[in-house]
Amino acid sequence: MRNNELFRTFMEESIEPIWCFEFDKPISIDLPEDEQFTLFFNRGYLLENNRAYAQVVGYERREDMLGLRVSEIMPPSIPENAEAIKQVIRAGYTLRDFLSVEFYKGKKFIILNNIKGMIEDGKLLRIWGSGRDITVQKTAEDELRRAEQRYRTIADFTFDWETWANPDGSYNYVSPSFERVTGYQVQQLIDRPDMVNEIILPDDFTQWQEHQQAVHAQHEKGEIQFRIRTKNGQIRWIEHNCQPVYGDHGEYLGIRASNRDITARKQTEINLRSAYKSIEQLKNRLEAESAYLQDEIKLEHNFENIIGQSESLKYVLHRIEQVAPTDTSVIIMGETGTGKELLARALHKLSPRGKRALVKVNCAALPRELIESELFGRVKGAFTGATTTQPGRFELAKGSTLFLDEIGELPLELQTKLLRVIESGEFERLGSPRPLHSDARIIAATNRVLEEEVRKGRFREDLWYRLKVFTITVPPLREHPEDIQLLVAWFVDQFARKMGKRTTEISKRSMKMLQSYRWPGNVRELKHVVEAAMIVSKGKKLHFELPQTTDTALSDIKSFEDMERDYILRVLKATDWKIGGRKSAASALKMHVNTLRSRMKKLGIKRPKPF
Repeated sequence: MRNNELFRTFMEESIEPIWCFEFDKPISIDLPEDEQFTLFFNRGYLLENNRAYAQVVGYERREDMLGLRVSEIMPPSIPENAEAIKQVIRAGYTLRDFLSVEFYKGKKFIILNNIKGMIEDGKLLRIWGSGRDITVQKTAEDELRRAEQRYRTIADFTFDWETWANPDGSYNYVSPSFERVTGYQVQQLIDRPDMVNEIILPDDFTQWQEHQQAVHAQHEKGEIQFRIRTKNGQIRWIEHNCQPVYGDHGEYLGIRASNRDITARKQTEINLRSAYKSIEQLKNRLEAESAYLQDEIKLEHNFENIIGQSESLKYVLHRIEQVAPTDTSVIIMGETGTGKELLARALHKLSPRGKRALVKVNCAALPRELIESELFGRVKGAFTGATTTQPGRFELAKGSTLFLDEIGELPLELQTKLLRVIESGEFERLGSPRPLHSDARIIAATNRVLEEEVRKGRFREDLWYRLKVFTITVPPLREHPEDIQLLVAWFVDQFARKMGKRTTEISKRSMKMLQSYRWPGNVRELKHVVEAAMIVSKGKKLHFELPQTTDTALSDIKSFEDMERDYILRVLKATDWKIGGRKSAASALKMHVNTLRSRMKKLGIKRPKPF
């Protein structure tokens, strides 16, 4: 009884039609096909079916069909019905994924069937079947084939190279003009759709990939121009226009594209541009500066805001005013976090070059193998991965100022090249023998004692003498604690605006604590401490967390790396260990999320496992 209920439940809940024909008298499967065919219709009647089958045949209730003769359900006088039954007989009454055209109540259906005959002692007792109505799908496929045929008839005679790409990237059609434009055979592209990626020039490949991904993902029209290398080695410009193709029921069928050879038109444009070569060079230079400035803007420099009224800071500013009007090279020395870059920007702004962008290179932030390319530029093919020609920072800084931060980290082999530029203004791009010239003014900065580096052989003595023509030494924050109150007020105001918090109060006790602390990380550390206090503050008063140090026990003072680790840990805890995204540790620290992850890895910071 239980099995019977399960069977009935399955029949009723199935969305696929299920049926069973039984026969008044079993049919011998050894009889000729024509006799089996006649007996199938004369003896067969519907024993079982579900509602899905009834609805396909044209009945509302399955019970209304029970007992109907096979000939009543699918009249054998209709050729398609007769052929469907004959195919079942030829297959021995067992078929899988059997496609048939059948007519019920005069309506045509295309059915995908699975059929199983129950045979005992060479006689057919009954036959079970299930099916799926794919009429709509097959009709759409037939219409698509007709549309493709019409499209091919026209496209075969067009001058442009036409394609029809399927959603999976394969090609349904490629016009004969593909061979005329590229020199390759049509079948080669059909067999290897990625062939297009191989003939597009490397400089244009990225934009081609982005275009393809956007068109297939968003199903929108698109237009792009790119260059290809033909079979005989010629370079041709292609104008590519494409649009999505949809079926009658809105289903996405792929992309139809037209590719026109516009080499002659592009050559005319190139010839016109060559007549204005000097203007184009200036344009490229301005674009390069603009791209560089976009990166610099992200750093959010407040180079006009040098906060402090101490005598030591006033002396530093006096030194800047003295040297700013000249083109003399300057080296700014001081501990980490004292604001050397801020002073370099102030010096540049006060100089006659101040209307141009300050160009910066951090010698410690770049891998050794990339510093030379970054400073002096490179030509295409200079090394693996150099797919384009790129100007160096000395070129960008022509007529401006080049700030070499952390110059003490510059490899010895590059110090020689730097000395040559400082002395003669001459250099070569990486991979090119052609000399270039730059009149860039050099401002260098370091937290190292370069005299000691020279003695140890890690810094060239002649380069040191060229740089130390004018030296500016920035005092550490512990030597002008009277500026801490102004700096804290400034940072609090800035972070309050960014975080949308009300300006908070700082007690005298807290200020005294800040002024008595030794600040191994200097102004940068002070800024981070204020920012961390702002992040965790809930009321009007700020509470600062500082490592416990004493003036008499210098050995107990933490290194700046330890301070950085503690600070990053405090921010991570305050943001519930959210590293990236809005209101995360990376956004609070004003760091790129990858930079923060790198620092965490270097400092050994890991999120504690939950208990």
